Amino acid sequence: MTLVDKFYQLMDKGLLRALILIAALALASCVFWDPTRFAANTSSLQIWQEILLIWSVCAGVTFGVGFHPQRIIWRLFFHPLPAFFILLFGLYHFFK
Repeated sequence: MTLVDKFYQLMDKGLLRALILIAALALASCVFWDPTRFAANTSSLQIWQEILLIWSVCAGVTFGVGFHPQRIIWRLFFHPLPAFFILLFGLYHFFK
């Protein structure tokens, strides 16, 4: 068992899974509600930060619905721990 698998199993709890899914759907809703807060020309975010926000929504939904990637590279790419922190940053940026 690799280190990625250990951290993945540590996060693979029902309540935490639901929390990450709710955070991902909330951030996606915030982007749809007011995209000017996340647009490159009208916000303080850089393009690389916006790409990370999109990735975190994708990773959060992937993890939140219960999808378990088979290959280690995809488990590493869609790992919920960094996605959760980026989701929190995005929600903080929207509601501040």
